[in-house]
Amino acid sequence: MKLKANIASMEAYVPGKTIPGAVKLSSNENPLGPSPKAVEAIRDALAGIHRYPDGASTTLKTTLARQWDVPIESILVANGSDEVFTLLAAAWIGPEENAIGIRETFSQYRYAVRLFGAEMREISLDAGSYDLEGMLGIIDRDTRMVFICNPNNPTGTYRTHEEIADFLNKVPRDVIVVLDEAYADFADETDFPDSRTLLKQYRNLVVTRTFSKIYGLAGLRVGYAIGNPELISGAERASMPFNVNNLAQAAALAALGDEEHRKATLKLVRTEKAFFSAELTDRGIFHYPTQANFVCFRLDTEISGLWEPIASRGIAIRDLKSFGLPRMARYTYGTRENNRRLLEILDEVTSG
Repeated sequence: MKLKANIASMEAYVPGKTIPGAVKLSSNENPLGPSPKAVEAIRDALAGIHRYPDGASTTLKTTLARQWDVPIESILVANGSDEVFTLLAAAWIGPEENAIGIRETFSQYRYAVRLFGAEMREISLDAGSYDLEGMLGIIDRDTRMVFICNPNNPTGTYRTHEEIADFLNKVPRDVIVVLDEAYADFADETDFPDSRTLLKQYRNLVVTRTFSKIYGLAGLRVGYAIGNPELISGAERASMPFNVNNLAQAAALAALGDEEHRKATLKLVRTEKAFFSAELTDRGIFHYPTQANFVCFRLDTEISGLWEPIASRGIAIRDLKSFGLPRMARYTYGTRENNRRLLEILDEVTSG
């Protein structure tokens, strides 16, 4: 038997890891845990798990459509953002075609494209940020899709509303632009893109969001996309039936209404971002300005050699070798106690 070439060429996803006794701050999970209202909704839904879920996620879609001020036909709900990318690629790209992206970003764009035999064309970040002009330069007549992670995972950098709009103005109208905003909830810069406005202006734009980060539901796998009904309908045709389970739908719906949990999460992230950035600066440790719930910093040696000494002292961070950034680490902001401990550990492992 011969494995298909496009599958044989794919690299396995490298998740954030931890060890017993360490606080796991390597996967951008919510340090406050899940929305309490989501947990309550799960308990209430448990008695119904012998029933198949609503295959159309109707109630969740309706709520999201109202929140985004779009028709329900503009919403796609899936088993995490990862599945959203896969469904879009399944519907809109194939062999002999290509998609455009960045090397040092979330690897699942590459996975989705290669899964269907298409080519993923990638260039490098420009000073830690998406090189939009460079990406425009490699679009050709066979390009069907462009992926932009904003803020970018793992650097936390972002492109402004004006920059994204200018890019969309220059992209051919038959090329789908996927704007992954998994971390947009944490952005506080005034020029961060207003994707609601962009969606009304560009019919080839699809915006993706997730319940894994600010809502603390990473273990349930719920993501969604917003776009014009033609693009969304195409992706839905590629979907497996019942892809979002009962408990996930109930929890996501409840989390949307838990404003207290959302505000508490934002307060923690913004407070700890300011604290941790100042501490890194005082130590002379380079780090990118971030609009996400994590920070990307650089040390003088490869992080893979320091990961275990750091984790064994109590904090698990993300080694970015799989992103092509071997001397950089990604750290999810935790509590003040967590953050102080990591700073102490960094002082220990980098001294001398």
